[in-house]
Amino acid sequence: MRIILISIILIVNLSHSLFAKIASVIGNPVSQEIYFEVNKNTKNYPASLTKLMTLYIIFDELKFKNINLNDRVYFSKHATYQQPSKLGIAEKDFITVDELIDSLIIKSANDSAVAIAEKISGTEKKFVHKMNNYAKKLNLKNTNFANPHGLPNRTNLSTAYDIFKLSSRIIIDFPEHLHRFKKTKVKINGKNYTTHNKLLEKYDHYIGLKTGYTRKSGFQISLLSISGDKYLLGIYFGGNSAKERNNKINFLMNKYKNKPTPKNEENNKLTVKNEKISTRFYIVQTSSFKKISKSKMHITLLKNKIKILRNFEHHIKKNGIYFISYINVDDQKTAKNLCDEIKLNKLDCLIKAS
Repeated sequence: MRIILISIILIVNLSHSLFAKIASVIGNPVSQEIYFEVNKNTKNYPASLTKLMTLYIIFDELKFKNINLNDRVYFSKHATYQQPSKLGIAEKDFITVDELIDSLIIKSANDSAVAIAEKISGTEKKFVHKMNNYAKKLNLKNTNFANPHGLPNRTNLSTAYDIFKLSSRIIIDFPEHLHRFKKTKVKINGKNYTTHNKLLEKYDHYIGLKTGYTRKSGFQISLLSISGDKYLLGIYFGGNSAKERNNKINFLMNKYKNKPTPKNEENNKLTVKNEKISTRFYIVQTSSFKKISKSKMHITLLKNKIKILRNFEHHIKKNGIYFISYINVDDQKTAKNLCDEIKLNKLDCLIKAS
């Protein structure tokens, strides 16, 4: 009885005319079946959920090899002038595309959004034009983007249903990148950043595509749940606090999580369940010397020459008469990117699975 009462209060609260900015859609991202909706086509400020389109374009550029994960992304003066949340990268400094993706998801860095926009399209304005062209192709009928990050702009508008469709396309088109959305921490330029999405830290079955907030938009979220072979996507706009948003989306996701999987989903190419963060590690061996002092000197050399290596912990172990310096990473792509960067500097490296 208590659960039923909470459900009624929640739905009435969501539907109340005094909460015009509140909207929600819960459904299956593969079949596009909608289980629950409130104000799904009401235009709202999407805040940092805007970055889902920026990420979609990045993934598409990677797919067609227009950019690579280890490419450098330099920050212009315009990028550094963006309002927080941001990394605070100095003008003319850089991070890699790989790091930048994590900064958009975990830190929700506005300066990163502008930097990648300028790298891909030359200018932010041209990138925004690209975003809106993608919106048309993805059938986002009530969406218009004005920037790549979601900072307040009265023409940057979308709906819960359009964000549901955009999130679904990320899930279906780029399942190889979904493990990134489950990360809760990242280290960039020596600084540690933690996700804004506390549901990820509390529940294993969630993949937190993106959270967002501005004063006018309220607290928002796009959240994917994976349980066995069942996929459930929830969008929530307009929470009065992060806690309220999390409680309401979690309640709704739990309510509809046992909906049967459509038969036509069995043949879909979606492979999210195989994209969980692996517990397997890869070792990037960076040197082998008979003296530990030389291994330590080599680590210092690497950090001075290759900026991205400053973000990783370097280890030394003795193997027979040699001292081996190495870095542990949790996926093969990162290991390859690091090794490629080392080789570009005419230094040796070796990748081993552990």
